[in-house]
Amino acid sequence: MGELLDAENFFIALLTEDGAQLDFPYGVDVQGVSFPSRPFGRGMSEYVIRQGRTVLMSAHEVRALVDAGDVDVATYHTPALSWLGAPLPGARGVMGVVAVQSYRPGLSYTRQDADLLTFVSYQLASTLRRHRQEAALQALNGELEERVQQRTQELRQQISVREQVQQQLRHQVMHDPLTGLPNRLYLRDRLERALGGQQRSSVRRFALLYLDVDRFKLFNDSFGHLVGDAVLREVAARLQECVRRPDVVGRLSGDEFSILLEDCPQPATACLVAQRIQARMKDPIEAGGRLLHVSISIGITMSHPRYTGVDAMLHDADTALYRAKAAGRQRFVLFDESLQTMAMNVLDLEQQMRGALEAGGFVPHFQPIVRLADAAVVGYEALIRWQHPTRGLLGPGEFLPAAEETGLIEAIDWHMYRMACTAGARLLQGEQYLTINISPRHFQDRNFDKRLLALVRESGLAAQRLCIEVTEGTLLRNPDAVAHALHRLSEAGISTALDDFGTGYSSLSHVHRFPIEKLKIDRSFVKALGNENERRSPAIVAAVLGMAQSLGIAVVAEGVETDAQRRMLLGMGCAYGQGYLFGRAEPAAHWQDDRQRAAERSTA
Repeated sequence: MGELLDAENFFIALLTEDGAQLDFPYGVDVQGVSFPSRPFGRGMSEYVIRQGRTVLMSAHEVRALVDAGDVDVATYHTPALSWLGAPLPGARGVMGVVAVQSYRPGLSYTRQDADLLTFVSYQLASTLRRHRQEAALQALNGELEERVQQRTQELRQQISVREQVQQQLRHQVMHDPLTGLPNRLYLRDRLERALGGQQRSSVRRFALLYLDVDRFKLFNDSFGHLVGDAVLREVAARLQECVRRPDVVGRLSGDEFSILLEDCPQPATACLVAQRIQARMKDPIEAGGRLLHVSISIGITMSHPRYTGVDAMLHDADTALYRAKAAGRQRFVLFDESLQTMAMNVLDLEQQMRGALEAGGFVPHFQPIVRLADAAVVGYEALIRWQHPTRGLLGPGEFLPAAEETGLIEAIDWHMYRMACTAGARLLQGEQYLTINISPRHFQDRNFDKRLLALVRESGLAAQRLCIEVTEGTLLRNPDAVAHALHRLSEAGISTALDDFGTGYSSLSHVHRFPIEKLKIDRSFVKALGNENERRSPAIVAAVLGMAQSLGIAVVAEGVETDAQRRMLLGMGCAYGQGYLFGRAEPAAHWQDDRQRAAERSTA
């Protein structure tokens, strides 16, 4: 080109196969213009391709094209005083452009230059077509050769197809499709082999870890199963990072996993693996556009001559896992004989609780809520007790954890609500109200509010006399569902109190979203009142009272045990209290008799 024309500003542009983009395989320009690939648009090169002929233009003529909208100035770069471009003819139309430009006033291309560039374009196009044909022929030959090889390989593979299918089916039967980990069937097979090896050599020991993802149902319910599946896949990957090659990580079902440590001479080795797993799980998991903090509870059991079958070892590991979850999750527990005894005690307690439900052994006791100024009773909180046939009266701490573990807690709760409302209908007088504690699990039932309202109507208690107590953790577990239920109950006349305020997230922003009418300050803050060395609790109580009063929310102080605490609360502006100073929780008959005796004294 340099021998034929002044080509200090020269480029070649080629269309891609689909005609959607313009590439510049060669370009030189004294103005330093670069030639990046671009989508096929409305540049000068595209104009030549559309015209299908050699184009010679002055700067004035190019500007006319720009003004007419035939050329987009954004793709034209530095304006040339003289522009010359010729199309590159291809087998299916124009396949590109060869162009020269001049920025010097003394250099303008002529019609003779246009003829020369047209000649050059035909030579370039011919060479390009030849190269493309050679490349296509080479690709065809390569494709034919590849097909021959593929066919040869297919013929060879047909010999082993049956064996491969059998191996694949065996893998599918023995592995989990979501995580790719071995499944329960595979684990049982490996455990059986490990137990057989131990019977042959008592020196060899192994360990089984039973793992569960804490609060996994909450992830599924809140964010959907796709997020839940992503969490399980990441948990599976992290578990594999924490073990050695011979060890087996498996998924048993749902959010339950297992790890078989084939060579584990002592319990400390298994505990180290458990610690490694829990440390690895401290990093948040990214799933569904969120960073989720996931923890693992682990039950561990060591091999022992008493294990003659797989089921016994799995059962003990499962027992240790439940102990770990009951102890607060995100921890591991090593199985020993005391856990077995404890498990038997839980089973025995479960049978007794079932009998108590049928026989009416669970009863409500009522603790008064009073006006601090004159100790007048304004309401009662219903608290559950178990009248045990041999152990006497039991508080909730002695049986509710077992009720949670055995799944009886919901039935006990509803029994308690019915008994409390029925007794409350006779106990309450004037404007007095009754409060009952509602567990977070009940808000998972969409019909909870309807069921509670039906129970209240059947008991004879006016809905306006009932107040339900919820904790801050309940509000935040599934805020949308809880808000809907509380608003529906509020419309029916049932009020809501925020219990144990100050021990959770302690945000009064809750009252804007939820229909909260009362706050109950936790007893831990009230207990510190009057202690000269304790300054934080009085400040917190005062701040809560100030904010609640400005919002028109009643405040009840829990755990009032001394008259000094009562006076201090009154001085801060707290109107209501509850605690041993005013009475312990007693049956409804106790307070009815007490009221009758007081009436008799006043008339006498």
